[in-house]
Amino acid sequence: MKKYIPDGLALFRIFSAPVILYLLLLDGSNEGLMLIPAVIAFIAAWTDFFDGRLARKWNVTSKMGAFLDTIADKIFITFIFIGFTYIDRVSIWITTLLIVREFIITGLRGLAGNEGIMIPPSRFGKAKASLQFWAIGFVMMDFSLNILSFSIADLFVLHALIFSYISGYQYLSGYLKQSK
Repeated sequence: MKKYIPDGLALFRIFSAPVILYLLLLDGSNEGLMLIPAVIAFIAAWTDFFDGRLARKWNVTSKMGAFLDTIADKIFITFIFIGFTYIDRVSIWITTLLIVREFIITGLRGLAGNEGIMIPPSRFGKAKASLQFWAIGFVMMDFSLNILSFSIADLFVLHALIFSYISGYQYLSGYLKQSK
């Protein structure tokens, strides 16, 4: 039974994404607290922490589990940021840049895997995921705290975008070094 729990957590993240998107669109506002989608997103974000940790602790890691974890993050981020853009909480250019990066790196990792090249997650990649999850929370909570005319949500979103491209560069350079 234990061997299915990590994959189940990743699947929860996958299936929570369209539910959160639906709730974002249902609310349709660009102001205010979105408690229900925020709670679901919070729980789903924590599944990213626990699925890999439990798989390693219980020694039930698998290629399918690694794939599910990776694709779950991409689906989760894509759905939610599309929703944020639709309700005018995040600019379309930021959402586009985040999604493009995710597709490029997913493709690169697939290419590397076909060539027998392993590109392990970097510290910036892990920080990127964490910042994306924090950004989601702050965007949903709509705190009015401003720093240099940026909201706290804007700052987290921008940091997530920056870390996305730094980690993307690391993945690309790691691939290029190993493919020579």
